[in-house]
Amino acid sequence: MDKISVIIPVYKTEKYLEKCIKSITEQTHKNLEIILIDDDSPDDSPRICDEWALKDDRIAVYHIENKGVSNARNIALNLAQGEYIAFIDSDDYAEPNMIELLYNSIKDNGSDISVCGFYGGSYNDDLLNELPLNTALKYLVTGEYVYGVLWNKLYKKQIICDLEMPPLVCCEDMVFNYFAFKKAKSISMVSEKLYHYNSRDDSASAKKFGVWAFDSVISKEIILDNECDADIRKYAVKGLINSCFVVLSGIIQSNNCYEYFDKIRQIVINHFKDVFFSGLFSKREKLKTIVLKLSLIHISEPTRRVVI
Repeated sequence: MDKISVIIPVYKTEKYLEKCIKSITEQTHKNLEIILIDDDSPDDSPRICDEWALKDDRIAVYHIENKGVSNARNIALNLAQGEYIAFIDSDDYAEPNMIELLYNSIKDNGSDISVCGFYGGSYNDDLLNELPLNTALKYLVTGEYVYGVLWNKLYKKQIICDLEMPPLVCCEDMVFNYFAFKKAKSISMVSEKLYHYNSRDDSASAKKFGVWAFDSVISKEIILDNECDADIRKYAVKGLINSCFVVLSGIIQSNNCYEYFDKIRQIVINHFKDVFFSGLFSKREKLKTIVLKLSLIHISEPTRRVVI
């Protein structure tokens, strides 16, 4: 069996880490290299990592300066020796046969990336039927979660070895997957739910609305700036505008980060024609775009609430 490198960035997950690591060491595909990147975690996670390294010689632990999950994954990618790469979040865990089934899917179908279902989130089961790579790419750039995340996939190393995670707090995996999908010749699907995603109250995606949320817009702008195919660009614009609407709503509801309102509003206005003529936007989305274009925006004092 080919060697598979499993990359696990670790930061403040002491409550979940044992279960996560155990689920990987017990995989039915045994030829593994398990890379634990301790991102200078302030809890008991570093000790847990070191103890597991003593119990299983497939585990290598690296203690690094805290610079975020993207940096941790990039370091691990440079260290990985396997022919295939899998990413696992340290607060999640995998079914025992997850890696084996993803690996078999790649081998049986001659694909470069395989994708499986997961517990802990909602998605349309039809998205895990076999479909052309170009169609999957359209779903990805519009923000479809099952394609955007890292942890329900297996990658041929040669497809991603020269890629890096951008230094974003959120949606960095979507950008990474965009470039991976662009390099791949095909992807394959495993319909079974093989990964357990833990949606924590203290995770990055669950934090109180703040500056970090704008990374969702930045990620879509990176994708749009790099896409040349006119058909896929339409879907990339759809993903960008939807993220803008979410962020604008977050600003208003939280009464926070109001200084970014005009910038995000302008992005929507810049794509006014796309919204109306691409055929991908609903009447409600078109109406919201008209309102943004025609509204006079100002910040009321002293509450500093955005007023339309």
